[in-house]
Amino acid sequence: MVSRQQSAAHTIEMSVFQTSWRKEADAPRLERSDWPWLASLLLIGCLTLGVFALTAHRFTGGQEGVPLDDAWIHFQFARNLAQGDGLSFNPGQPTSGSTAPLWTLLLAAVYFTGGEFPVAGQALSGACFLAALVTTYALGKRLTGSRWAAWLASAVVATNGRFIWAGLSALETCLFATLSLLAISVHLTDRATSRYRLRTVALFGLAALSRPEGYLLFALALADFAWSSTSRITQHATRITQHASRITHHVSRLLLPAALFAAIVLPYLVFSLCASGHLLPNTYHAKAVIDFRPDRDFLSVAARYLILDNPLLLPFYVLGVGVLLRRVPLLSLWSAGLPLVYAFLHATLYQHGRYLIPLIPCNAVIGIVGLLEVQRGWLRYLTPRPPSLEGKGEAETPLPASGRGRGRGLTALVSLLVIAGTAWRLPTMASLYAWNADNINEMHVALGCWVAENTPPDALLALNDIGAITYISERPVVDLAGLITPEVVPLLRSPDRDSRLADFMAGRDVQYIIIFPNWFPDLAARDDLLEPVHQVTLEHNTICGGQTMVVYRAHWRR
Repeated sequence: MVSRQQSAAHTIEMSVFQTSWRKEADAPRLERSDWPWLASLLLIGCLTLGVFALTAHRFTGGQEGVPLDDAWIHFQFARNLAQGDGLSFNPGQPTSGSTAPLWTLLLAAVYFTGGEFPVAGQALSGACFLAALVTTYALGKRLTGSRWAAWLASAVVATNGRFIWAGLSALETCLFATLSLLAISVHLTDRATSRYRLRTVALFGLAALSRPEGYLLFALALADFAWSSTSRITQHATRITQHASRITHHVSRLLLPAALFAAIVLPYLVFSLCASGHLLPNTYHAKAVIDFRPDRDFLSVAARYLILDNPLLLPFYVLGVGVLLRRVPLLSLWSAGLPLVYAFLHATLYQHGRYLIPLIPCNAVIGIVGLLEVQRGWLRYLTPRPPSLEGKGEAETPLPASGRGRGRGLTALVSLLVIAGTAWRLPTMASLYAWNADNINEMHVALGCWVAENTPPDALLALNDIGAITYISERPVVDLAGLITPEVVPLLRSPDRDSRLADFMAGRDVQYIIIFPNWFPDLAARDDLLEPVHQVTLEHNTICGGQTMVVYRAHWRR
């Protein structure tokens, strides 16, 4: 028989998981006692960021740099905005080429206050990386009621090499992840109270302004809220007329949140429509192709990254998706739905799968939820209930001292294995980050410096990678990928693409063309029009679109 002292003892933290679902509105919030857990997470995050930064610093010989040319695109938009040229890439020419207007605004504020790129941009993305660790912990604690589980989920994120890469990329990835986690967390409270607050909608709106995927997240959140509300109505309504009137009432209550969300995102959508003729940024039209058949290659690569992130946590992630789908569907729908939508858009999942990197914290939380389900069941198996406690709820049933001891030992072992399952790739990803930054410096940054020194200040360039070359040279450009020159997009999908591009550039009087020859082989072969004057070849290309980029001087036929 269990003694009174044992009955008063604390049960192991995993049992909190089940009881935390009873009243979701009263889910545990961050308290002073959470500070030591958060401090350790921030310390781990700073250490992993520091290791990556130090690896790159040594590898590049002290040259600062970012691992992707897209960061320089953000810097160009931010500098123009800070200097009073509005949302433009070429000063004075408005364009909706930014997929992350909120990130552009934050970078512009940093530049306006004296920040220098790329370091200032990396500091901002690093701060968002650390904020994502805090929001992961908060969401984990809200879902499980367990500080250990919340800490473990956040530690998995802090040691994920792809997420650390994003934290030093000066890209909007970690900002979007943070805002998404915050929005999901407050959504859970609103879902439980059947009252959608304006604060919740504002967070979803800001997330949408940091990445277009935020529109999908908000749509899923509204669907989840509406479904949970109608489910409660179905359970409590006694007459058909009462049932219908309550459904109508709850659906009508979603109109105000939808209107507020529209008010937040509409200004940029209207700007995009006026500047480019489309509601969505140019990037969407340049890169996405809607097809009712999903891209299996995309799904295959997405699955590969999911496995590599933590192969040990993968089966628990699958279980967690099922558990949460029954209880709070938004997380499961978001985690599984975003890759599926991208597959239907036939996007390309390159550059370490960066379009799905914002899902890493969400996936970690889902994996830990699945792990708790398994671990709680295992602990019940190890410590069966004494006859005197039959009939009591699980939260009322204490574990005997032997069970608690075994549980703590198992918890420590599981924690170590889960973190190791993510951290094993840290050396590989740190090396890749260093190589990526070095590649961008050796090719794009170097070409930007060459253009600044060897071309007239008003020379018009045509580029297929527009970031660092434009920012450093400060020359006007035509974008052959269509991100800031949407007129190019129809030409890219034409059978005689290269010849039509040549005519387009001749009409614009482009003076220099800087491209990867493997992207435009027919254009590069036109030695009657293009004269090679300079080129950069990488010995080991890890991130760029080609191994060689060539500068051509144009000689158009008049």
